[in-house]
Amino acid sequence: MAGARLRTRLRRLWTRRRPARWRSAGILLTYTCNAQCADCYENSGPSQRGVLPLEDLRDYLRELKRLGLDGRALHFGGGEPFYHYRHLIGCFEVARQEGMLPLGKLETNAFWCKSDDLARRRLGEIALFGVATLQVSCDAFHQEFVPIERVRRLLRIGREVLGEGAVRVSVPEFLRDPIDVAALDEEQKLEVFRDALGRGAWRMVGRAARRLAPLAERRPLEAFAGARCARKLLGKRTIHVDPHGNVFPSVCAGIVLGNARQRPLAGMPAAFELDQHPLLRTLVETGPVALMQEAIARGCEPPAGGYASKCHVCFEARRFFHEHGLYPAEVGPEEIYTDPAGSKSALSCSRAPSRVGEPSRARSDGLA
Repeated sequence: MAGARLRTRLRRLWTRRRPARWRSAGILLTYTCNAQCADCYENSGPSQRGVLPLEDLRDYLRELKRLGLDGRALHFGGGEPFYHYRHLIGCFEVARQEGMLPLGKLETNAFWCKSDDLARRRLGEIALFGVATLQVSCDAFHQEFVPIERVRRLLRIGREVLGEGAVRVSVPEFLRDPIDVAALDEEQKLEVFRDALGRGAWRMVGRAARRLAPLAERRPLEAFAGARCARKLLGKRTIHVDPHGNVFPSVCAGIVLGNARQRPLAGMPAAFELDQHPLLRTLVETGPVALMQEAIARGCEPPAGGYASKCHVCFEARRFFHEHGLYPAEVGPEEIYTDPAGSKSALSCSRAPSRVGEPSRARSDGLA
């Protein structure tokens, strides 16, 4: 026992305690999206309504500039940025006014590319602002909702308007041999998704925890006992800022380092104290298994099938905490943890509010 305490103390001394200097940032313009992709770690969809106010964006860009970032270190994402197209153009205009162009990257799933004229007109407008890369999502999950012809149209016209090297597709091999996922029945979709999971690593959080984790190989909680998250949470040099001002480390959506509406971004790293972030401290010093053990002690029933990854362990614990109003400063926002379009996975923790000290207000996330 004494040896274990000593190792814990030494690990704490050696562990990073503050975020590394940020060198890039993703600005999530909205949680709204035309699609409800099975792999979406942000639960984006048509029913999600968060949209970034333009004046908030202006503040964030000024703060990021103070941190030494320029437009090429930024990307606009979502949700689907083109879902609110005039808002997207407003965001480009704010970036122009603040001297934060050309933009490093703009993301889209191409759902809006219904005609050559529309694609050429919109891309021409964006080209006037300047964007280094147009990143087009294309894979088995997105093509459940977006016809592949629209992706091909965007790639063809995008390369004409923005330049041959300016347009990239997320999974080129899928584009070379696409599957009409929308035409498949549910069992066939599951087979396609299972095959896609075998071809790469996917973040088993958000909607993926519900729809994809049941398809993946799963292991018991103890298999992740050695996993910790210091490098991912504090060592990465990129952040994402969501429409509500929540600052997420790297791609760990739903883990809040701070809020840019409450504390200026430029001052956030220096002011950060790990001891003031108990959930984050657990992940950094001990890992997601300890977080899930806490959730279980509070009433979360562990999934019988096990966990698909350490991120899946972490997300299921965080979802339990969110539903019971625990760690409200570190677990949010609502969009990440509730999915109006989803259904509860058999892997999800059972909820037992009677065993949790002070449950939050009653809420429904649409899960059966």
